[in-house]
Amino acid sequence: MTALSEAARSATLSQNLDGATRLNAACLLVNQFERQERERDLADEEAGRPPRAKYARLNPESRARDHLAAACQLTTWHAERLVTAGLQIGCRLSRLNSQVSRGLIPEQLAIDVACRLATVADEIVAGVEAEVMAQIADALHGGDRPSRTAVDAMIDRAVEKLDKSEAKASDEEAAESRTVRFKVGRNGMTSVWAKLTTKDAELLRRRIDTDARAAAGDGAEGTMNQLRADALAALSVYAPAGEPEVVDGIELGQAEAGSELPKPSLGNAAAATGQPIRISVISAAARGEANQVEFVRGAYASFEWLCRELLEGEDSRVRFEIIDPAPGALDEPEWQFRYFISNKLAERIRLRDGTCRHPGCQVDAADCDIDHVIAFDKDHPEYGGPTAEWNLVCLCREHHREKTFGTNSYRTGPLGDLIITTETGHVHRTRPSGPLARARNGMEERLLQIKFDRLIGPDGYFRNPPGNTPPNSPPSSPPSRPA
Repeated sequence: MTALSEAARSATLSQNLDGATRLNAACLLVNQFERQERERDLADEEAGRPPRAKYARLNPESRARDHLAAACQLTTWHAERLVTAGLQIGCRLSRLNSQVSRGLIPEQLAIDVACRLATVADEIVAGVEAEVMAQIADALHGGDRPSRTAVDAMIDRAVEKLDKSEAKASDEEAAESRTVRFKVGRNGMTSVWAKLTTKDAELLRRRIDTDARAAAGDGAEGTMNQLRADALAALSVYAPAGEPEVVDGIELGQAEAGSELPKPSLGNAAAATGQPIRISVISAAARGEANQVEFVRGAYASFEWLCRELLEGEDSRVRFEIIDPAPGALDEPEWQFRYFISNKLAERIRLRDGTCRHPGCQVDAADCDIDHVIAFDKDHPEYGGPTAEWNLVCLCREHHREKTFGTNSYRTGPLGDLIITTETGHVHRTRPSGPLARARNGMEERLLQIKFDRLIGPDGYFRNPPGNTPPNSPPSSPPSRPA
């Protein structure tokens, strides 16, 4: 047992030292990109070229983040935190640097501490770092690793102790990061994640708890957690503004809590937003498969749910779109030499890609630019990249700028693959993940299965020609192998 424990401790130390190397590499990579920018400016100055516009200059930290996202198989969020922590530890946080370099701090804990300390003013950061690192070192020595929440609390207390005005400014800055995100899950479920000010979150908590308790008191079935979820969902049927509106028998904005919590439906959701529910039907009938239904805006439980809502909702509004999954189905010769991308083609690219196509980036395709991989030549369209499906990908605004003004090279595959070659010679490939791409993958698997069924006989051998059953063929089931 002693030997196993020591082996685990040794592996942990090695892992911590590897993390220190990674953090140092992130810092040095930013320095390299900064030097590259300075050398480029100097070359432009010596050649008499005008200075580059601000929009054509790339942030060295962003370039390092994108490089590490692909090189280390990270999401851009994790890569950005790695770069931030590397810079803070290498240039600003000497005490944390000392412990990290000796392998005393786990990499993720070091990143959590450094990223939080990055928001602390230079005038007090040394004092805050000294106090926090003393507490963390003591906790780790006792075998207790602080959580990210605990680290944030330590730093908040130290900041408030050293500078109350800085603590107030931090609160105001933090309020600007408020957000709500939705993540579609399995079995018709979606996770909702929100970051709110404590005041607003408390008001929402009280409202949800009040409605849930009222429903439970009226005999509604379900646990308190389930009733809270029902109460939160019921808020969606309240009119967003203006006079109360009656939809499906419910007066929006005037609903009362209780066992009859107002239930969201297709009708009142469409009425409240003013937008119809958009549904794409990806045609697969020609390949012998059922058409695949995708909800373009929002996520709903099932096709059966949709049918029920259409029958019951008087104000239901739905827009159906039939989509041919064949690559290039919307490409038209006269449009390929135009820079403008039609709305239908843009929607098709977003349905295919799902998210930004840069490695590790998860920005939704609806929030991305549609970019020509091979740049469109506006002076000579016949020589430049055509406006065709195979030459278009979704890139968020930041990665669009990286492609336009950076040093990586980009090319595509016929089904939307994006191949990126970095200036270091490394090649990274991303594949589309949207509903159109998933439908194509399913069809491709079925076609391959049919092909192999024709090529391989029951005995496990290839047939020649494919599909031919020769005389004296073996039995339909493969012979059993001897033991």
